[in-house]
Amino acid sequence: MEEKMIIIATESNTKALVLKSYLESNGIECFLRNENVIQGAVSEGVKVLIRESDAERALKLMSQLRDKTAEKHKEQQLRKILVPVDFSEPSHNAARYAVMLAAKYNAQIKLLHVFNSPVVDMIPFTDVASIQIDFDMNYHVLYNSAKEKLQKFYHDLKGFVQTMGYDNVQIGYSIREGYASYGIVEISKRYKPGIIVMGTKGEGFKSTELVGSVATEVSDETHIPLLVIPEKAVLKGVDEVKKVVYITNFDKTDKVSIRKLLRIVSPFQIELHCLHITDKIETPAIAALMTDTKEYIKRVVPKVKVKCDIIEAKTSEKVIIDYIEKNQINLVALTRHKRGLLYKLFNPSLAKRMIYHSEVPVLLFHE
Repeated sequence: MEEKMIIIATESNTKALVLKSYLESNGIECFLRNENVIQGAVSEGVKVLIRESDAERALKLMSQLRDKTAEKHKEQQLRKILVPVDFSEPSHNAARYAVMLAAKYNAQIKLLHVFNSPVVDMIPFTDVASIQIDFDMNYHVLYNSAKEKLQKFYHDLKGFVQTMGYDNVQIGYSIREGYASYGIVEISKRYKPGIIVMGTKGEGFKSTELVGSVATEVSDETHIPLLVIPEKAVLKGVDEVKKVVYITNFDKTDKVSIRKLLRIVSPFQIELHCLHITDKIETPAIAALMTDTKEYIKRVVPKVKVKCDIIEAKTSEKVIIDYIEKNQINLVALTRHKRGLLYKLFNPSLAKRMIYHSEVPVLLFHE
């Protein structure tokens, strides 16, 4: 009697061929159904069939393949950490935190300082060359001063690395001229870090309108996750990250952000909280969306403990701060959404308000 065939997976034509090759290399015969030979690159819904007696072994092999792929992807994403610095105390805090992360991920760190372009006092010179000489001298002085500070920052951080016993952490540094957020975004495109880590309060910025402006501008212009260490954050070490809250709006970007979040916190044994704040009374639809989010997380990372809460409130900021304190949260994660210029000016984003008021690190994703 011919043995029963079962469908082990339904994939695109390319992925089905890869899976077939992988399973057959491990001694499991496979067959494809609905394969599109002519337009294989675009064909969808190709079924991969195996004998029923091979099911258990095939599923185990496929699980191992997914784990290897996920591990490889994690290494690719988190092998580099970019740390913009301005020599303020928040920058020192962020850099030390980045070192602890790098030790955990076996990643390398690049320190980046972007210094402002020189402002030339345009006194009416008769000689145009004199203006250029004056400009060059100002640039030279500013560059050397910035470089000297950056080198001192680098050596201080190396001292922290040695003190903590993180000898495997490699640190480099780079300096460039320009506006801070533009320079950070430009370097991140070249360096391709898996995460950017930065403090939020530059030297001399005391107005709440300016706090976190560079961080939020960077998160607007790059899709790289941005870990912000607020000035008020009390840093006890990355191993203290036990409870993480993700602020969800139940939109299409949530699942992408949650996957990124889980990949970043994968070295830690965490409890993940999903929090939705609404100014409307909880409805069955909202409850169903939260259930779907929870089930999705359990599918992606079955071992992670998940807690979901829906809170009815008019404003979200105070609710989140209270939630952090009540649940002993160590990290806040949320997705920043694109907004119009006028809306940004008159309605500071939740991300920016959290950066200013939070006493725990804030992880920002861009939609």
